[in-house]
Amino acid sequence: MKTEMKTIQEIIDGAESPLPIEVIPNYMGINLVSVEAISWTRQDDNQLVNLTIHFIPNNETFKTKEK
Repeated sequence: MKTEMKTIQEIIDGAESPLPIEVIPNYMGINLVSVEAISWTRQDDNQLVNLTIHFIPNNETFKTKEK
């Protein structure tokens, strides 16, 4: 099996991705500025085994509000 990872910018610039980039915002409702990269694993016969969307963490979520 082979695992690959491409950033969103690499995919926008033309790198291979098993998921067309327009699927993420148009069908999944995810803003591309929230996505860091996509990784996937293929078997030796080229079947897709796994696809993961890696998000950019929102650090504001983890900050506590000061009183």
